[in-house]
Amino acid sequence: MNMHLYEVCLGRGRSNPEHNKFYENVLELKAKQPDFGGINNMCIISHHMDPKTIHVLCSAGMKNKSDVTVEEITKETLNPENGIHKMHTDLVEKYFLPHDSYPAIK
Repeated sequence: MNMHLYEVCLGRGRSNPEHNKFYENVLELKAKQPDFGGINNMCIISHHMDPKTIHVLCSAGMKNKSDVTVEEITKETLNPENGIHKMHTDLVEKYFLPHDSYPAIK
């Protein structure tokens, strides 16, 4: 089964009144924090579902679902020169790639 990597963000992070619900939702999806600071406003999720489904799952039970954004991480977005997800390169290469197949990154 082909897997996808997603960067999931919560607007205003821990200041968001629905942070606790967001945190519970992403933990159920086995989210990985992007750094040692924990899951504040961003996490990385590996899943076989499409981005819309991931958004529904991450924002379940929240009143303001638009506070949650989901972006797929691809080879282009990991580009070290101008990729918007280049800060996640080490995490992707060392944690995710050895364990699953991610066609959008290969």
